[in-house]
This record gives sequence, C-alpha cells and structure tokens, in this order.
Amino acid sequence: MDEKWAELEPMIEEHNKVRSDLKGNQKKRSELEAKMKPLNDQMQVAIDKVGVIANRSYREGPASGLNSILRTSSPTALTDQLVYLDRLAAGERADIQAVAEARTEMDKQKAELDKIVSEQEKREKELATKKTAVEKEIKELEKLQEEAYGSVANVPSSGSTSGGGSCSASGASGAAAVVVATACAQLGKPYVFGAAGPGSFDCSGLVAFAHSAAGVGLPHSTVSQWNMGTAVSGSEARAGDVVFFNSSLSHDGIYLGGGMMVHAPQPGMSVEVLSINVMPVVGFRRYV
Repeated sequence: MDEKWAELEPMIEEHNKVRSDLKGNQKKRSELEAKMKPLNDQMQVAIDKVGVIANRSYREGPASGLNSILRTSSPTALTDQLVYLDRLAAGERADIQAVAEARTEMDKQKAELDKIVSEQEKREKELATKKTAVEKEIKELEKLQEEAYGSVANVPSSGSTSGGGSCSASGASGAAAVVVATACAQLGKPYVFGAAGPGSFDCSGLVAFAHSAAGVGLPHSTVSQWNMGTAVSGSEARAGDVVFFNSSLSHDGIYLGGGMMVHAPQPGMSVEVLSINVMPVVGFRRYV
C-alpha cells in the first residue's frame, strides 16, 4: 500500500501543477482580451479618420492609390505604399499610418492570445486525462486500505492532535504565526485529492490555504511552491516554513519546529501532526 501511494502522490501533484498552470493561462487570456478592447477602439478611430480622407480624395480627384492602400490587409504593404501618401498633407499621412500601426499591434496581440488559448486547450485535455488516471489510482488505494483495515475510515493516522505532538504557533510570530495557526485549525479534516479547503485538503492545498490567511498567494502545486519563496537550511528552519519531501517534490507540509510538521497525508487519512523524519526531506522554503 505504501508503494502504491509512493507512485500515486507524484501523479497527484503533477495534476495540481497542470491545474495551477491552466489557471495562470486563463488569467493571461482574460488580460489580453481586456487589452484588445481599447485596441479595437483605437483602430476604429483611425479607420474613421481615413474614411474622411478617402471621401475627400474621391471628391477632389483620383483616389486609386489611396483606395489600393485601404484595401490591403498587410501592414507591410501599407508601409511600402507610403510613397503615395507623400502627396497628402502630413496630418493625413499620420491618420492613415495610424491604421497600419493599430492593425500591426492588434495582429501581434491576437497572435499572442491565440498561442495562449492553444496551450490552454492542450492543458485542458492533459488535465482531463490526468484526473481520470489519478481518480482510478485513488480507488485502487482505497481498496487496498479496506482490505487491510476493513474500512477506509479505520486507516490509522501517523499523528494526531493528541498523540502526534502539539500543533501550535509557539515560537512563531507575525505572518508565520498566522500560517501555523491556520494549518493547525484544519486538524482532523479529510485528505481529498485536489482540495484546498476549507473542508478538505491535499498536501499542497493545505500549504496554499494556510498562507492565503497570511496574505501570501501560493499556487496549488508542490513543484510550483518549491520554485517560490526563499530557500532555508534545516538548521535555519522555523515554525511557519514549508518542508518538502522526496526527490520528485511530491509532498510538503507546514513546519512547526522541533522536527514536527502539520500536513495533509493521503486518501483515507486526515490533516495531522507528524515527524518530518518519516520521509526524505529535500529542503525548506520560507514565504512569510
């Protein structure tokens, strides 16, 4: 069963990273869409000005050169044909050039948006595949637990509010104390894959939830969390830091000091206090 969990947990955190990255892409897309609106308005104003010039040019004389420019879809072609625009007043040339510049900028923004959307669609498919795989693995793990203990609810916890050590913000202050207190307040809440509170958690979900209470935004992914904050040595680690485990960075928890942590362990178990020595520690990070 432990071997099965060792295989499953990295998959769960990989799923969490995909989901975290997906949220980032969704935010970027929204920001780009917001930027497109004023750009559209800018282009329409420029086109309206060019329309006035075109009408006047039509009334006053041949406008074949200008009409050709207005029909082209290539900003480069517009620039190449500025020879014709030399016949117009400087202000009129500027108005027409504004159309080309606005169109070029819009094309650039659109290409960036399309790239993000394409990546997002790819990640959405990847996420669906990983979610199905993880859920299947969790069911297999719960089956093993039921065979071993008779029921998932009977799976023993490695630590608890009573036997696993004290869960408190003793020794921590300021934002670190808030992180510890928030994490400790979740003791006994069930582990649920992909959950980040308030009623259930997985490991990185608990870490993110506790830090959000202190005003620190962390992604719901152990790997992404590892790449943020400040690295601290084991001798420098203090209550409120985050301790990471396994070479794959598949697990983390809130350090309490004294070699103890509060963490969300695995399916069938609940948030608990546990020694950090039960798994290979790879490092500590500080965010508050």
